[in-house]
Amino acid sequence: MTGLVGGQHRQPLSDELFELTEGYREILALLDGPAAMRRIVATVPTVCGADTAWVGEPEGPDEIVLRHPLNVRTDRVDGLVVPVGCGLGGQVLVERTPKWVRDYQHAQSITHHFKSVVEAEGMSSMIAVPMVHEDRLLGVLYGSNRYAASYDDRATQLFEQAAARAAAAVVVAERARHAAEIAVHEERRRVALDLHDTVGAMLFTIGAGIRRLAEELPPGDALQGRLSDLEQQTVEAAAALRTSLHALNAPPDRIAGCVALRGDCRAFQERTGIIARLITVTDVPPLPPAHVRALVAAAREALLNVEKHAQAQSVVVSVFAGRGGVTVRIADDGVGLPTGNTSEGLGMQAMSERLARVGGRLSVGRNEDGGVTVQAWVPA
Repeated sequence: MTGLVGGQHRQPLSDELFELTEGYREILALLDGPAAMRRIVATVPTVCGADTAWVGEPEGPDEIVLRHPLNVRTDRVDGLVVPVGCGLGGQVLVERTPKWVRDYQHAQSITHHFKSVVEAEGMSSMIAVPMVHEDRLLGVLYGSNRYAASYDDRATQLFEQAAARAAAAVVVAERARHAAEIAVHEERRRVALDLHDTVGAMLFTIGAGIRRLAEELPPGDALQGRLSDLEQQTVEAAAALRTSLHALNAPPDRIAGCVALRGDCRAFQERTGIIARLITVTDVPPLPPAHVRALVAAAREALLNVEKHAQAQSVVVSVFAGRGGVTVRIADDGVGLPTGNTSEGLGMQAMSERLARVGGRLSVGRNEDGGVTVQAWVPA
């Protein structure tokens, strides 16, 4: 293994605005999954001492696809499909531990499905490390040298650190996409409500006006038929609007609860002036409608109690999966619960009963900020 080369040190910049702009660009790059992955792969040669690097991204449960190759000689690496058990990366998919070979061409511990690609690239030694986050395999990070080399504990540790950064980048990008999707559907719901209250009301008024005008005409008047046609067109337009509004107002099942919670947080903040944020900590699996309604109702009741009793400056609503279900946690930084009282005045009984009907449960307690944390859980 070659010696490690230290990272380059950027000279201090006197232009603070430029520094802020660069930092902002780095944050945006993290939110873009492919861009973040390319940035991490680009660090592997310098930090880990490899000639070339790439990642394998999951494509279903039984294979990965190689992406973002760096310093390769051909186009055969990019897009290569690696099934489970095949080659070095396929072994990592099975065992989820780092694997390396000193001489890929003659290694007896791996299959040689990709020998022609390795030969074309002039590769010799290779290492593959799993990218894991909370027991989820998010991909495989590869490094290779064009000479025989051994990857000792120190070298393997450097690759594992790079793989951990890559896994974190995937998670950050997932969360950003999830949050953006929730925001888009919450905005679509707001637009749907606005259209219902404006265009829908206008169509109803137009239809009613046409009917009244028709009633005022003498029987047999030639305008009766034309007015009848206009009224029918108004009815059809209203029906088409309702169909469109339903589509706008119906987010996918997997984010329906988060969309509703985001809307509740926004309405709460507008109504009270108290800062309210929604954070989706993990991916949320689809839930039965009754379970979603129970969680949303619990969160609304908790927000109402914050408004009435907490004297809080901020409240955070977080959503995450775990323990076989989904949890919504509402935490404020207010004055906390009355001494010796954890339920009165908070509507806990009604929330507990509604959650219990779908197999869920509720807990209430003080938090480290001195406020109250309400936690509602339902089975997935």
